[in-house]
Amino acid sequence: MTINYDQDDLNSVALCAWKEARGDGQDAMRAVMHVIANRVGVPGFAQTVHDVVYGKNQFTSMSVPTDPEFNLQPEASDPQYAFCMSVVASVLNGSDPDLTNGARWYDNPKTATSGWFARVIAGDPSSHPMVATIGQQQFFA
Repeated sequence: MTINYDQDDLNSVALCAWKEARGDGQDAMRAVMHVIANRVGVPGFAQTVHDVVYGKNQFTSMSVPTDPEFNLQPEASDPQYAFCMSVVASVLNGSDPDLTNGARWYDNPKTATSGWFARVIAGDPSSHPMVATIGQQQFFA
């Protein structure tokens, strides 16, 4: 599937990956970007990159003001954010290999607090098998 995106989408996806996974390494940040790409246009998710990133109950660091990451912005010289910006287009255009194996959900079991996620995604391996572990995060189909 071809994903349509613009510079604002590239910035948003890179920022989301930086907020969600910067402490877990480059592969973890790439993985978050792949989850975003894997959701675009899929039934049950939004049709656009923007709406996936900022949608309700998607990435709290981007949409919930009480999330501690919500107001964070990287410094201009931040190497992790620079990495995100360097790979985001290749993730969205499909040329970066998807190390999540098509995952549409992920969590860090050490910090996750969503009872819904624990029941519906992680708690239902027949519907949502774990397909990768990258850093501290678990990825589910």
